[in-house]
Amino acid sequence: MFDSIIKQAKQTEYDFRKTTNPEDPLLHLFDEWIDYYKLKSAIAHELKPTNILEIGVRFGYSAAAFLHGYPNTKYTGIDLDTNDFGGVKGAINWAKEITKQFNTEFIIADTQVMKRLPGNVYDLIHVDGQQNGDGSFHDLELAIKQSHYVLVDGYMWTQQNFMAVSDFLFRYADLLDWYGVIPGYAGELLIKVSNNYLIELEEHHHNTNCSLDIRQSYTSHYYTQDCSGFDTYKQNQGKKLEDPRLQSVAAIASLKASGRVLDIGCGRGELSYYFARQGFAVTSIDYSPNAIELAKSCFNGEAELAANVEFICDHVCNVQLPDKYDLALASDVIEHLAFEELDALYQQVAHSLKQDGLFVVHTFPNLWYYKYEYPRKRKIAASVGAYLPPQPRSRYELLMHINEQSPRILKKQLSKHFNHVCLWFGDTQNPGGSLVKKFSIREIGVATSLFVVASHRPINREHLKSSLQMVPIPPISAGKIKIFVKDHPKLVNADSEFEIKLEIENSSKFTLNSYGSHPVHISYHWMNEQATDYIVFEGQRTKIFPHLNSSEDIVLKHLFNKVPKETYKIKLRSLAQKGNYILRVTLVQEGVRWFDVAPTYLMEDIGIRVI
Repeated sequence: MFDSIIKQAKQTEYDFRKTTNPEDPLLHLFDEWIDYYKLKSAIAHELKPTNILEIGVRFGYSAAAFLHGYPNTKYTGIDLDTNDFGGVKGAINWAKEITKQFNTEFIIADTQVMKRLPGNVYDLIHVDGQQNGDGSFHDLELAIKQSHYVLVDGYMWTQQNFMAVSDFLFRYADLLDWYGVIPGYAGELLIKVSNNYLIELEEHHHNTNCSLDIRQSYTSHYYTQDCSGFDTYKQNQGKKLEDPRLQSVAAIASLKASGRVLDIGCGRGELSYYFARQGFAVTSIDYSPNAIELAKSCFNGEAELAANVEFICDHVCNVQLPDKYDLALASDVIEHLAFEELDALYQQVAHSLKQDGLFVVHTFPNLWYYKYEYPRKRKIAASVGAYLPPQPRSRYELLMHINEQSPRILKKQLSKHFNHVCLWFGDTQNPGGSLVKKFSIREIGVATSLFVVASHRPINREHLKSSLQMVPIPPISAGKIKIFVKDHPKLVNADSEFEIKLEIENSSKFTLNSYGSHPVHISYHWMNEQATDYIVFEGQRTKIFPHLNSSEDIVLKHLFNKVPKETYKIKLRSLAQKGNYILRVTLVQEGVRWFDVAPTYLMEDIGIRVI
């Protein structure tokens, strides 16, 4: 198509100067614009659009070019009729005059305040590129919802506009069949919008008042291509909990070591699988059939484990839950439910929890982040010549986040149903957040996530804090922590990645986790064959997840009467030089100490040959 457009542009004898206004203040540039408008005529000639909408008409030169290229089209032009952004007040009257023999309509309006463009679906929408970046981004968001093709005028007109339009292409790439730039006066960007997207919009175009209105949007494509953590899910099919968001929820939920867990809005099922592996009886509920199908697939090949999980495809506000629960989870769910639905959900959970049960909630975004911090970041970006769009949300967030939460509203609504509500600010890399450290007003605005634990009985905050931070640990005597390498290769390729399996026992009084400013990690040293010299001292780090409880943990001591231990798989990088080496596996607390030195002497040495 692009070759045909360029060929037609070279062949046409169209000369836009026959339509120009002699009082146009840009008259001196007309000779440079001849090929520019030939290209617009050629695009219309090749696309043969039955209807065209143009945003930014000015004197109507583009309108005349389009109509020359394909006279049978129905043309609609929108212009603010102002002197801003390259416009000339009153110029639209000239546009009406030079196109009066065609089927045209002109509207004086500001597209920047529109949520939808006038009319239905067009074959071609032309977006004026002589705007600030935000204006172009906004008009493009409107255009792709109502057009098969979108032509962006002046894609490379300014750096700001180029960055804004490029950001748009990045964000919406999967809704576009293709796009390409035709070189010219300032670059013409032609975009082909996916027909499937336009059909979907036409079928589901309505206002969203409750989660049921968007139920059909929770597809397998959403869960495996956009929903947070989809990349790690695809790597391990939900059998490893590697997404930091879900890890933080599991860490908070570790206040309960056993029992029955309700996974609300289970999605792909990673949390359901994780808690089933931890020995819980699990009820997984989601109103999306695709979600339930994906959640069940986490248990493929593990029928015995799957027997501990009950899957329910229904709206959690309506279903009759089968039992009382020790733990209920709502990870990134509540922002998808309307206010009235949340009241029903909280009432349902409050009724279904045991008296000492816990309701664990994570929600993104903390609405205050988008309200206060993001605008500040936009100003900083603009000051250094960078660009952040006015809308930080993805299109799925715009569609599905029908009730993003502020901390005040969230706590107030939960407190109607639970006697004890512990709410704090944080993010998925630092879930302890304001629970473990007093936040300033600025830090509250910067925090992207909100975390909550709600219960009918008082919440053990100190136990909760110990799961979400590591304070510097004093020297631990030998034997209090033990490492056992359970499986490892004896031969590895040079400069390659490999995996080992190990078990850690913790008889100390300190819970071990990888959160906070002094996290504890699993690491290693590469040493010579005699273990007398280090070849690589700083090995790669692996998070301790799930965290390793202390021997003084009340739950474990009374329920299991055994030393806490966990099994971990860690990834390592082999040496580049071939030979026989010792791999020393140990722990390190960042900024404090390695554990393989006195007095702890925590290590296990294994011999490995690099080939």
